[in-house]
Amino acid sequence: MTADAIKHACDWSEADAPILWLLGKTQSGKTSIVAEITGQGYEQIGSGYRAMTREARLYAYPEPQPVLRLLDTRGLSDCADYDAGDDLKTAQNQAHLIIAVMRVDDLDQAPILAALQQVYHDQPRRPLIIAQTTLHRVYQRHERHVEPYPFDGSDADRQRPEVPDALGRAMLAQRQLVRTALPNRCTPIFVPLDFTRPEQGIVPSDYGVARFWDVLEAEVPDLVLRLKQVSAAASLPEQIRRRIIVPWAVAASATSAIPAPVLGGLGSASLQAAMVSQIAYRFGFTKRLDLWGEFVAALGTGFTLGFAGQWAVQQGLKLGLGWGTALVASWTFVMTWGIGEAALYYFSERKAGHQPDREALREHYREGLRQARHYHTQRKQSSHALTAD
Repeated sequence: MTADAIKHACDWSEADAPILWLLGKTQSGKTSIVAEITGQGYEQIGSGYRAMTREARLYAYPEPQPVLRLLDTRGLSDCADYDAGDDLKTAQNQAHLIIAVMRVDDLDQAPILAALQQVYHDQPRRPLIIAQTTLHRVYQRHERHVEPYPFDGSDADRQRPEVPDALGRAMLAQRQLVRTALPNRCTPIFVPLDFTRPEQGIVPSDYGVARFWDVLEAEVPDLVLRLKQVSAAASLPEQIRRRIIVPWAVAASATSAIPAPVLGGLGSASLQAAMVSQIAYRFGFTKRLDLWGEFVAALGTGFTLGFAGQWAVQQGLKLGLGWGTALVASWTFVMTWGIGEAALYYFSERKAGHQPDREALREHYREGLRQARHYHTQRKQSSHALTAD
């Protein structure tokens, strides 16, 4: 590590911004939580961390004047001799909250619990959230998320109507494990979450997000207020492009790349509908898949017929060995971005109480196509440059 990098990390650690400390195994879902808190994309988060200790790194948001720092303790499952002392020294005077992230189907949490025991032996009143993640891993094939979100973190969660039995048992077993390990004066708040990427096809992709923010606001209200101020200062359309349109376009193109005609096309169409629902939600509308029908109707019959014709051509192209599937995936990426850009305009107009203009709606779709082609070209050039290096 260079001297400049060390100085940068030290400056961040000494900055006047509260720390949220994330503890969890690799693949437990910490990055998804950081993405939700900060509104940043996965790539930005991955490149934004600075090493602090052997097993901890710090992410400050936003640069250059952070209102929040996230201390991420990583790789605990690989470090049986992990000692939380160094990390606690970094956080003890500033950490407002600890978030322990645990996959709901994983009861082997010894490294996490050992670290929490060190912390809460001396400071049992420090706020603690236990994020129980990846709920879908215990679902049977036919089971889906219960809507509306029913959980409040109490033991009554197991008896909630329609909650899958395996999920209820897994949640309560993990909670009992945590309570047994921690001092009686420590009262963790349990929040079941399922933050997934679009390509996983699990709807909604931010299950439990409202409950998560409610708990954060109750525990660290000043911090949540500052985060909302930062978010309000940022462009909402740009946030939606980064957090929703680009990831969902990538997911739709990956689904459409299935070589069998029709199957992949149906998958990409359902993801496009889900993306429109996610965009509507960001503008304050209730998540409903029938919003897709309303949105397509607003674009008009001409667009619908053209879209259907393009879809049919795409499925036919898959019969071309090799090149056909790759072309369809690229095409789907561009079309999905265009749909997302049109949805941005449509729901922003509706939120403002205006009737979206059909021609303006179509122009936003075409502008989205141009943006996607430019983005796709830049990514290809960057990939070629890295290969050359």
